[in-house]
Amino acid sequence: MPFVSKTVEVAADAAKILAIVADFESYPQWNQEIKGLWVLARYDDGRPSQLRLDAAYEGIEDTLIQAVYYPSPNQIQTVMQQGNLFKKQDQLFSVVEMGATSLLTVDMDVEPTMPVPAPMVKKLADNVLDYLAENLKRRAEELSSAG
Repeated sequence: MPFVSKTVEVAADAAKILAIVADFESYPQWNQEIKGLWVLARYDDGRPSQLRLDAAYEGIEDTLIQAVYYPSPNQIQTVMQQGNLFKKQDQLFSVVEMGATSLLTVDMDVEPTMPVPAPMVKKLADNVLDYLAENLKRRAEELSSAG
């Protein structure tokens, strides 16, 4: 089970970054890998608790059902409940405010359903994570500079 992690410094406050992560339905606007994302269920406070995500990366397509958790005020976690390509796909977004900037860390733990060599899975997961973190950073900085 490859575990990968990526930390980037973002010129935005933690609340703005977490708001972007929590706005799941807007992901297709800033992440071209996400072809569609729908909130299937919500907690009593209105926050999403379950998602359907249609994704495509390097010609590989999958539909995932993910549970959403909020382990602490500065973290959002998604845990795959159903998918075709993975037995496990968990992500944890953590943000630490550092004055004018914030540190965004995205952790991903994946296990494919097919027998794929771990180094190949790790490389693909690293690429996906780099792409996700950089796009999230760009989105947060664009929104911060806009107002």
